[in-house]
Amino acid sequence: MSKYGKYAKQLPITGRNGNIKLGAVMDGSFFEWDSLSVRYGLVDRPGMIPEETDKMHTHEYDQMIMFISSDADNMLDLGADLEVDLGPDGIRHRMSTPHVVTIPAGTPHFSPVVTEVRKPFYFVAVSAAGSFKAEVFDEKAVPGTGPWSKFFGEFMRNVKVLGVTATDPYHYGSEHAQPTGGVSHHVGPSTLGMNFTMSWSTIRQPNDFGPWKEDGKHHPHAHEAYEETLMFFSLDQDNLLDLHGVADICIGQEDVDQEHVLLTKATATIMHKGVWHLPLVFKEVDFNTPMVFITLSRN
Repeated sequence: MSKYGKYAKQLPITGRNGNIKLGAVMDGSFFEWDSLSVRYGLVDRPGMIPEETDKMHTHEYDQMIMFISSDADNMLDLGADLEVDLGPDGIRHRMSTPHVVTIPAGTPHFSPVVTEVRKPFYFVAVSAAGSFKAEVFDEKAVPGTGPWSKFFGEFMRNVKVLGVTATDPYHYGSEHAQPTGGVSHHVGPSTLGMNFTMSWSTIRQPNDFGPWKEDGKHHPHAHEAYEETLMFFSLDQDNLLDLHGVADICIGQEDVDQEHVLLTKATATIMHKGVWHLPLVFKEVDFNTPMVFITLSRN
């Protein structure tokens, strides 16, 4: 009979798909809105990351792809080399550290090609549409044959190193420390040049999430102008579904219809416009197999 339990959806983790060991695909029907689709996966082999086509193609929507380490002890080490070819000439951009790549609507490109894997890594591809669709741009183009990118060259603004920082326990104010024991990335419109905001954090110890109010407590809030999803992933490379802990997220308006939703599996909580949510408490956490907590919105 839960009113808000439907807003917490277990991620549809599936098995091997090319060089993706485990992953999930979530489109508009999953999120129940038309502005967002997400692909997520653990890559453990060389090769092209599977997409709608292996040809040079375009999308009619903006897209960004994050490449993130699986090593909770050293999130600066991606553990792999990969290439992304951008533009009609297939300008090649090589990277070996955590990066975010932005692909504006209409930009010809190939799906990323992984050339070497020293240890598995994660990718998260976010599209500004409710469905995945690609239009082949050049049937004869071959990935990995275009010119190498140059410093300050064309499309360099679309390929950016992800800043990895230790999560500041006093991020929400100097009075109350909320240490997560982990690290975080954050990208937004000023970084991306497109209308996404996304944060990625590793959670290695119990903590409360959200700003403290004047009474020293966390309280819920709602977004009237945009939807948001709060996603909870696992860093367990053999089992992306098990969070190895418990997250307690409140959904609903305080003292009216607020519910506690306990999460133990990889889950997306879907916050439609006007839906009250938070506080969030990470009640149990495995330090050696931490959770990944992502906030993602288009605003």
